[in-house]
Amino acid sequence: MTDFKIGNYTITNKEVYEILKEEKVSEGVLKNFDVNGDKKITEDELQELLLDDSENSSATDAPTELSDQVLTQMEYLDEQYEELKKQMSALTSQLGTASDLDSYQSIQGQIEQVRESMNSNRMNVYNLLVAAENQALQQTYGTSAMATTGTAGTTTGTGISGGTGFGNTIVSIAQSFVGKLNETDGSYLQVTGGRAEPWCADFVTYVVTKACEQTGKSLNGFGSPAVRTLAAWGQSNNCYIDVVGSSNRAQTIVNNVQPGDVMIQQSNGASHTGIVTKVYADGSFDTIEGNTSDQCLARHYSANDAKLSGFVKIT
Repeated sequence: MTDFKIGNYTITNKEVYEILKEEKVSEGVLKNFDVNGDKKITEDELQELLLDDSENSSATDAPTELSDQVLTQMEYLDEQYEELKKQMSALTSQLGTASDLDSYQSIQGQIEQVRESMNSNRMNVYNLLVAAENQALQQTYGTSAMATTGTAGTTTGTGISGGTGFGNTIVSIAQSFVGKLNETDGSYLQVTGGRAEPWCADFVTYVVTKACEQTGKSLNGFGSPAVRTLAAWGQSNNCYIDVVGSSNRAQTIVNNVQPGDVMIQQSNGASHTGIVTKVYADGSFDTIEGNTSDQCLARHYSANDAKLSGFVKIT
């Protein structure tokens, strides 16, 4: 019988091994689990092990409970956004049938106004999410929980501005932490502001913030301990690359993703994030991530990875 390895642990069943690897169950979790003294894990132990791992999953990546008032505001904004999309579609059709320059310019001006309204609408949704998240974090961790939320630059306006070679700076800073941040010695607390919490999004926020400081680039409002809020920022600023609905994921990634961009995974209530360091011709890519096997490590993914949702393009 073939054995499979996770660190020092032998997995005696291939299906168990595949599930453990897919769920990124770390050796740190395995060491707390009874494996009968011989470091072997069998199929019968799988459910208890995964339950143990889920109890240590990200509290900040769990859905923040939204009040009825916030839900009503978001529903209203979403309805507005759908109406704006219809207006944009209608104006775009009109643009193609404009009979003279004045008409064309007039329609183009209306399109720009609608686009600005759409951007403002998504930013309002993002701000509602951030406010709810901040309130939840403050209740859980105290006022210091606000430290890494929205810290990558303090500017007005939306979106990305300034700087060159920004992606390389992000990658260089991320690489400097590989193998140096972990939960065993508490070194990961450097990127969380001292809070003991799941820290993949904290790591991304910390690295991007440092890159902003080094280059003078501003990413208005970017940064959060929650993966879904990083994704919401990308959507609000029209720089989120959604691969879930793509008919050709590999091509979408190759055409749009660059080193320094942020990977987003959201699947079955779980989420994860990391910094893209390299993109290959087949759409696969490398990352550096915090809170992966309880450490800061480099990873490689295929374009069709089941958990991949998209990327926040910040380079």
